[in-house]
Amino acid sequence: MGIYVHIPFCRSKCFYCGFYSVVSLQWKEAYIAALCREMEWRKNYLPGSGMESLYLGGGTPSLLDKDELEIIVHKIHETWVLNSDAECSIEMNPEDVSTDKLKVLKELGFNRITIGIQSFNDELLKRINRRHTGKMAVEAVERAVNSGFQNVGIDLIIGLPGSHPESLVHDLEILNNLSVSHVSVYILSIDSNSVFEKLAKKGKFRPLDDDTLAEQYLFVCDYLKNIGFEHYEISNFAKNFKYSKHNTSYWQQQSYIGLGAAAHSYNGHSRQWNVANVKTYIESINNGILSFEQEDLRLEDQYNEYCMTNFRTCWGIAPDDLARMQPFWWRETEGKIRNYIRQGLMKPCPDGRIRMTERGWLLSDAVLAELFVV
Repeated sequence: MGIYVHIPFCRSKCFYCGFYSVVSLQWKEAYIAALCREMEWRKNYLPGSGMESLYLGGGTPSLLDKDELEIIVHKIHETWVLNSDAECSIEMNPEDVSTDKLKVLKELGFNRITIGIQSFNDELLKRINRRHTGKMAVEAVERAVNSGFQNVGIDLIIGLPGSHPESLVHDLEILNNLSVSHVSVYILSIDSNSVFEKLAKKGKFRPLDDDTLAEQYLFVCDYLKNIGFEHYEISNFAKNFKYSKHNTSYWQQQSYIGLGAAAHSYNGHSRQWNVANVKTYIESINNGILSFEQEDLRLEDQYNEYCMTNFRTCWGIAPDDLARMQPFWWRETEGKIRNYIRQGLMKPCPDGRIRMTERGWLLSDAVLAELFVV
């Protein structure tokens, strides 16, 4: 079980980003107070008491100062019990990774940092409206490692406007010289509500073609594996088994609670998501209610989600699990999987599970759509 806290504030909006965030900080104090009230109301959402992970995401959680972080973390500990080996993660932008901020994070119990670098190329960073430089990104990683964090991850994006094979190799060579244990590699997509979506509609932005993106993705996969990273999920690579415990819980369909505007929660039989508006979120809580929507999962939803989430990972699906869930559906799914194995998009594992190959991951949207029960 895990806890996710959404911090929706940013200094500026990255052109590729479709996640809910706001660039105004005027609601920060009221938002944190509302978060704490939501924690009180929802402390019994999940059964039991042992939480295995805490994740502060956004937005830009590293925008918060020492006092604001202390309020949130202390309230979490007051409300839930985190296991002694719980993974406590926070997303940071390179410009926020100061020695003082890192000291505060260690004191508050954070043991994993993920830094949103996206690229080490200054020109590409300008084109996506990032505020840091490649030099600042390198220094941020080094500063985190030197401050004693043994689990430091970075995010990269391939397919950025103006990128080319040489810039990709440049990014990977710099990465190879850094002491990072986790890398998330995302293929640029046109997210809803992003600046790139608006530019694309006006004909002012066009992403790289699918073949070029696929070629870059497979190149990155091979490069990272050759320098000791395990490709354990479509977009994620880890050294020494330092998988993201929190995100892995999503892919393995474990329960979690999401706190804050636009945050999602899952308790095994239903999903709910808070209103994606900071002002509405605060006002509703101040009026004694939590504004959210909920979906109760039907058996076919659970079957489809099991396929969707588990096929994202290197561990794949267990046929026995699907056969127990619904034998009739599994017989149909099994035939489709055999065909994908023949095409090289899936492969059987020695332990009896079935996983996607990296080429299968490239086509996962289409593959999974065919597997879904309607």
